[in-house]
Amino acid sequence: MDSVTQFALGATVGTLALGARIGPRRAALFGGILAMLPDLDILLPAADPVEAFVNHRGFSHSVVVLTIVAPVAGEALRLVVRRLRDARLRCYLAVWLILVTHALLDAFTTYGTRILWPLSDHPVSFSTIFIIDPAYTLPLLIATIIALTGGRWRPTHAYGARLALLLSSLYLAWTVVAQQIAERKVLAALERHGVRAERLAMIPMPFNSFLWRGLAVEGDRYYNVYRSVLDTGDAGGVHAHERRMALADGLPDQSRIAAIADFSGGFYAFRRVGDELLLSDLRLGVEPNYVFTFRIAEFRQGMAAAVFPVRMPRGYDLTQLGWLWRRIFDETAPRKE
Repeated sequence: MDSVTQFALGATVGTLALGARIGPRRAALFGGILAMLPDLDILLPAADPVEAFVNHRGFSHSVVVLTIVAPVAGEALRLVVRRLRDARLRCYLAVWLILVTHALLDAFTTYGTRILWPLSDHPVSFSTIFIIDPAYTLPLLIATIIALTGGRWRPTHAYGARLALLLSSLYLAWTVVAQQIAERKVLAALERHGVRAERLAMIPMPFNSFLWRGLAVEGDRYYNVYRSVLDTGDAGGVHAHERRMALADGLPDQSRIAAIADFSGGFYAFRRVGDELLLSDLRLGVEPNYVFTFRIAEFRQGMAAAVFPVRMPRGYDLTQLGWLWRRIFDETAPRKE
């Protein structure tokens, strides 16, 4: 999730766990700062942009690692905050909850989070919530603002933090239900069009949990199917695209392709632009602007030659925001791909 959401979640957990001892302002501030620690892995050196992409949300988001780190961070917090020195267990538990909820929330997004490393290197992605979803963030943000500006501790701070966590958790549970509703509609659309998907991913569209993109792979093609949980008919189309797997056949070094293929769960495709060979993770973004697209090779005299990978800039089409809102309620809203 985005940094604002993670800060607000950590601040709300911190307020509830530590606010009565150290005051709501300091509890929220320390909770928000601690919640940002797992994302410091973006500062770690990487050999190239592909490695940085697939290694993000790695060991620093592991529940195993965070459980080990929690007592260390808890001791540091006890040294800084005098009022916590006789509350070791509460401090440890609060830090653990702040860190672990960060990792678990990230696992509900589409990116992929290695929450079980080193027991498993498989990136977990429940893919039920978009990385920025105001409906999830708003209750937590309100509770955080109240804690940061609320002066001395009052029982209403605890009530507000509990209510915010309840509302955000209920919304997260709703996204799981919404995904299942949309998936049934996507599968029905694929069946009507005779597509036998080898694999299917359900991806929430930006800023909401009502409109979904079903991403299906069948051989050398992938299909985008947009369905709203409010759809009642079968007007939504199926958009077919070529994966162009053969473009990389002559590439001697397949290591970067293998890394993205594994991390994306097989949802990737190639595109040739001029003499450049581009590789995209199809889960993240909207056709044709996929967030993680890398130039991995150049064609020289008809042959593909590997080059140092470069992440390509992403284009933005803000007119699609209007379509997105219309499509939630109108399954006939046109879309061209």
